[in-house]
Amino acid sequence: MSYVKLNLAVTIDGYISRLDDSVDFLTSMGDELTKTFNEFLETVDVIIMGSKTYEVMLGFGDYPFKEKTTYVMTKRKFEDNNYITFTSDNIEDILAKHKNNVWLFGGATLIKEFIEKDLVDEYIISIAPVLIGEGIPLFKKSSKQVELDLVSVTEANGMAILTYKKRVS
Repeated sequence: MSYVKLNLAVTIDGYISRLDDSVDFLTSMGDELTKTFNEFLETVDVIIMGSKTYEVMLGFGDYPFKEKTTYVMTKRKFEDNNYITFTSDNIEDILAKHKNNVWLFGGATLIKEFIEKDLVDEYIISIAPVLIGEGIPLFKKSSKQVELDLVSVTEANGMAILTYKKRVS
């Protein structure tokens, strides 16, 4: 089975975007964070995201991860292309097809599903030094408690990057 890495930026008050899906608070994060993110991208071969995340990302321009195998989890119909599989298949079946690192890109509903099925192996949370007051939270309410071990704390352009691994009992 794949090794799943959740990697997202969040505001200090816990939001991955504003209510209008804007992530304008990340635009000033600079070259060092871009370098850190690109190094992370080199460690993953597969990207899984929800359809809303995909649509929001397209608002920024052309799809930037064409060299990666990408799954967009959706029940809606999207126009097929050569680099993205739009699917409502079982997540475990998709993960079983790959023996490599998977980036769980979001959004919050899909992240909750992965957490409740105990499928996230590593959490990489970059904390943006900003409070936005309201927005879309990184984590939705869940009845699942997940124990994590801190692996590292690094800094890039004022952002704290926390890396945790799922505790193995």
